[in-house]
Amino acid sequence: MRKQIRSSGDLIADRRLNYGQTFLKEGDLVAAIELFEQTIDRAPAWPEAHFALGGARRDIGDRAGAAAAFRNCLRLDPDDKLGASLALAQIDAMATVDVAPTAYVKALFDAYAEDFDKALVERLSYSTPQKLAQAIRAARKVAGRSGRALDLGCGTGLAGEAILADVAWLEGVDLSGGMIEAAKVKGVYDQLETADILTALHRRETNYDLILAADVLIYFGDLSKPVAGVAARLVDGGLFAFSVEKGDGADWTVQSSLRFAHGADYVARTLKTAGLEIVTLEDAVLRTDRGADVMGLLVVARKPVRARSGLPSTA
Repeated sequence: MRKQIRSSGDLIADRRLNYGQTFLKEGDLVAAIELFEQTIDRAPAWPEAHFALGGARRDIGDRAGAAAAFRNCLRLDPDDKLGASLALAQIDAMATVDVAPTAYVKALFDAYAEDFDKALVERLSYSTPQKLAQAIRAARKVAGRSGRALDLGCGTGLAGEAILADVAWLEGVDLSGGMIEAAKVKGVYDQLETADILTALHRRETNYDLILAADVLIYFGDLSKPVAGVAARLVDGGLFAFSVEKGDGADWTVQSSLRFAHGADYVARTLKTAGLEIVTLEDAVLRTDRGADVMGLLVVARKPVRARSGLPSTA
């Protein structure tokens, strides 16, 4: 997914960037780079042009030139709405980032809200919510509904729809106001909030029987904070169900998609550190991307029920 490009304010610069993007799609990287450089000559303070140049230089194999362009983008856009820090970390081991910039995630999903369901379900064969719902049912092994559930990064409500019949109360949280408005239309949630998930978890006083995070933790590298936040908000015996994209063995890496991938061992260690027990951790196809399967991990973890002492008092 890529957000809509903002105008530079210079019509000729805008056209050159668009022409460059066309050459990029056609595979003519040399022509694309030339047009992006011409765009920057006319609009040197336009972050989008520097980001586009960085991507084209990366694809042609000029990692140093790409890194320079992404750094220029960050200098001009310190909030990092384009995700240049992620793109830089993907090609430069010295540039580390452990979470996607808030401004980037918000802008990305605000721009994508209207087309989200159609793009994921129809074009990308997205089935993660249904697979997680099945895993949750298998983990519960009891009939009837769970009590309170919280859907982190709820988006338009695809995951909420998948688990609605299994919960008595459902709350949704998403950073994107556009996504929250789309979710409201569906009438799936009892309560909705626009917030980042760490803030939402921190300020909640309610504990939940189920917390769900479908394709949300792919915007975190370091999972320790969100997992610890979830553990603190689960009742004893409560379940945490989530998906991540599968990495190649490293704890986490930034992919060319600007999403994070995670290793199974790292996920397991992080859950253990937070005091959660793994119920299910299995490979699964999350969706397709450019005709290829996106492999991930489907995970269900449980907060243990604390033992209560039945010994008589010695007082």
